[in-house]
Amino acid sequence: MTLFVILGKLTQKAIDNIKSAGERDTKGEQVVKAAGGRLLANYYTFGRYDFVIVAELPSTEALAKVLIETSKWGTIRTETMTALTPEQLYKVAMTT
Repeated sequence: MTLFVILGKLTQKAIDNIKSAGERDTKGEQVVKAAGGRLLANYYTFGRYDFVIVAELPSTEALAKVLIETSKWGTIRTETMTALTPEQLYKVAMTT
């Protein structure tokens, strides 16, 4: 499984419908699960980004499915990074 950190901003549509944020979060987690992944963390933040999500997905294609599906809602804009655990990085470092 690949680890992804998704930084996001809420659109005006999401802000106008902020009372349904919980339902949207649940639906987002279901989309991740349907793509074969697992939601590890979901935080709302203050500053440049409105939320941070950490998810494990089986591939970048699965990530694309998640991002395309959730973007259809018109409530978020995202920036995504691939992440490694420290142990994964140490393992790579030992082989170079």
